[in-house]
Amino acid sequence: MNADWYQVETPHFRIVTNGRPAMVKDLARDLERFRAATSQLLRVRGDQQRLTVFALANRSSYAGIVGEEQARQTGGMFNHTSYGSFALVNLERYRFMREHPAREFLFHEYTHFLTYGSSPVQFPFWYSEGFAEFFSTAEFPGDGSYMFGAIPVDRANSLIHDRPMPLEDLLRATPATVDKKQRLKVYAGGWMLTHWLIMSSDKGGKIGDYIDAYNRGADPVDALTNALDMPLEDLERAYLQQAEGRFPKGKGQLPDDYRPADPQPRPMSQQRAVAEIARYMVMSGRKSESLEELVQYARAEGANSHELTSVMAVAETGSGAFERAEEILATIPADLHGEFWYRSAEAWLWLRRELQKGTESDLKQMAAVRDKFVSLINDNDEVAAHWYGLAIAMQKLGHLRGEYLEMLEQAYLRAPREGEIAWWYAHELYLDRDAESFAFVARPLLMQTSGQEFREQLQSMLADLPADGAPPMRWAGDTLGGTFSKYRDHSAYKALALAFDYRGACALGYIYGSPDQDTANERALAECESQRVEFDVETPCRVYAEGDRVVGGADASGRRL
Repeated sequence: MNADWYQVETPHFRIVTNGRPAMVKDLARDLERFRAATSQLLRVRGDQQRLTVFALANRSSYAGIVGEEQARQTGGMFNHTSYGSFALVNLERYRFMREHPAREFLFHEYTHFLTYGSSPVQFPFWYSEGFAEFFSTAEFPGDGSYMFGAIPVDRANSLIHDRPMPLEDLLRATPATVDKKQRLKVYAGGWMLTHWLIMSSDKGGKIGDYIDAYNRGADPVDALTNALDMPLEDLERAYLQQAEGRFPKGKGQLPDDYRPADPQPRPMSQQRAVAEIARYMVMSGRKSESLEELVQYARAEGANSHELTSVMAVAETGSGAFERAEEILATIPADLHGEFWYRSAEAWLWLRRELQKGTESDLKQMAAVRDKFVSLINDNDEVAAHWYGLAIAMQKLGHLRGEYLEMLEQAYLRAPREGEIAWWYAHELYLDRDAESFAFVARPLLMQTSGQEFREQLQSMLADLPADGAPPMRWAGDTLGGTFSKYRDHSAYKALALAFDYRGACALGYIYGSPDQDTANERALAECESQRVEFDVETPCRVYAEGDRVVGGADASGRRL
């Protein structure tokens, strides 16, 4: 990484590179043109966050971030985090691509960013990759138009020399069920089927129905055949014919108000570049050994900085080494304590340290944590992690549920695919008995959740609170949805009390057959409290339902359970 560094900024991209600045400037212009074209086709939100791209000049620079094994297997990667979205690319690997190194890769990944970045909706593996491949070959002839649909360079070999993956296998494939060779077939087959749907069939308008059914949990094959109103045999025939035919291109015009970007590469100090890369490594969960190697390199090459020091403190905080993190931060001069990076590192250190104390956390210190996150959000309200930290601090301080839920919602809107944020938010929507909003969050979350216990919890909640006006389904077991189902079976004076904290820890207690409602409430609270202690739930118990009427939801009071 001992090279000259530059940053190239446009309205929607920020590229940090040690490659040739003129080449990266052209790449930035192409990315802005690509965004302008796809914004018409994908209904892109105008306020979508900028994408940060680390464009590394060669394999050694790339391997320094992702490790040798990943560098051998990939030429780039993409990460959504609660601190933003990032793409990494090895420019050297793509130097033989038409027109511009790495262009197809970045167009592919930016399509993922546009479709996934601000929505929890899950796409089938074949369609997610096929759709991104379809747009990755966008071309700009220079007359204000754009073209798409050409065969991607990386797929040409598979399409020419390999037999297509059988259609049913393609539709059922997931990243976890295919090996490396099959993955290449998924990309090629996904591109072929997507190309046919968009360019050669009259079924393009049905894709949305298919995605909706898929996210409702329908069988992946039935979801597509039903949406397209085609038997599987007819669909497979059309799919296989694609491998033998020519592929038409689509064409469109850039928006009338589009103005070409003219970014100017600006020199960037090696210290700042190394600090930014280190921060990305921590936020994306890279191995600590890679970070240590980068820090050692920075020290040896004179690229160390106070900002890099703060990143090391963040890494120590994440591993639970709070004393070490505090010692590291203490080495940073006081006149830098107002820097955004320092304040963020300190806020998370203070929060994590207090959270470790559980119910014994210092409320005065927690109030200071809350104020630190408020200050960070006032300076930059795009960082989901800071909204999440604020929501946690507010819940710990006993703020009204509706108040901290507003902060949690802001975190979710900025990072809907962050598991911890989505898990907490889904449960809160469930407790509000907001069936449509809950399903919108919980269904995609279920699809990305692998642990059996977590899956059963979400499945029970979806069965108990179905969208579309369907009646609740019974669910056996001690899950949240199962407990609510059993509670509804009882009559007379009854009450349900619960406690639920930011970690997803939950305590429940319900009583039925009491002589009066006040007695039922008291007994339910006592039962909940015994569970709260046993399961180490950090929030206090509260009466959630009296009889079948919800009394303890932020927006659900008065609704029937």
